[in-house]
Amino acid sequence: MTGVKAERAVTADYPLRWKAEGSFMLKTTHLIFGMVAAAALALTAGTARAGGAEAYAAEAEAVLQELRGAMLREMQAAMAMGPAAAIGVCRHLAPEISREIEKRTGWEIRRVALKVRDPDNRANAEERSLLMGYEIKLAAGQAPDLLRTLRVTPRGDEVEIHFMQAVPMLDGCTACHGTAIDPATAAEIKRLYPEDAAVGYATGDIRGAFSLYKTVGAEAFRKAEAAPKRDDLKAMGYAPRDRPGAKGSAVAGLAVFQARCQSCHGPADLAGHVFPKGGGADAATAEAEAAFCRKLETHGYTDEKSDCDILAFLTDLALFLAKSGSGK
Repeated sequence: MTGVKAERAVTADYPLRWKAEGSFMLKTTHLIFGMVAAAALALTAGTARAGGAEAYAAEAEAVLQELRGAMLREMQAAMAMGPAAAIGVCRHLAPEISREIEKRTGWEIRRVALKVRDPDNRANAEERSLLMGYEIKLAAGQAPDLLRTLRVTPRGDEVEIHFMQAVPMLDGCTACHGTAIDPATAAEIKRLYPEDAAVGYATGDIRGAFSLYKTVGAEAFRKAEAAPKRDDLKAMGYAPRDRPGAKGSAVAGLAVFQARCQSCHGPADLAGHVFPKGGGADAATAEAEAAFCRKLETHGYTDEKSDCDILAFLTDLALFLAKSGSGK
């Protein structure tokens, strides 16, 4: 794994969307100085679609899934011998596993944080700004697994792709990174990492992030960008319909979604995630609606009426996807 990367050129942030087979949402952002600044970015981001860039996000996610799977297997075996043994896995096996995946996939893999155990994992300026933004979003109620970024930097006849995913603290991680570390484990950490600062975390905190980089030819990237875009509702044959008894208007919700949400979230992806079984009149749908309303409230981008309209639109779209078989 290479060391800390240098400062980067001017980048283009690409909006990423909900993924069908997981429970995460992808959203890009520059350094966020506060929720007001985040809202301003969302309102001025326009309606550019991610296009072929999404393929690179999916590729990076596949790399992360493989890395996490391999690390989990090794960590489970090491933890059976105690937390001190697990430290050796992080120290030696993690870089080895990463290098093997890097060699095979072409992605450079970094594990970065604001507070590091290994100095090589210290976040660079760009990664640090994104991590600070993730911290603000977490404090505002966003789930850690929803914090992701895709950035693209043109470099002559090449394009550098940067994908970053926040890493939340899990219960098992507190044994080595928490607030009550066993003395023997703490002594081993001190021996291996004299300058360790990666402690004091609680379950649910952002421990750091996976930061992946890949360079591709500019022509290949342009071809990917020219690929058909996803979530073309008109091509799907969808037209919003206001349902009797709904709190909001699906027609108005579509307009609000296109103006304020679509730069970051694909409507069909989002509707399919929030309402995987469609938007029927049942307890599961009511629970999903309530949970999504809370997310809209913590976003702070819209008022109460607009929130209801967006929810009505996504519910109507979910029903359409379920009936038409167009869900992802």
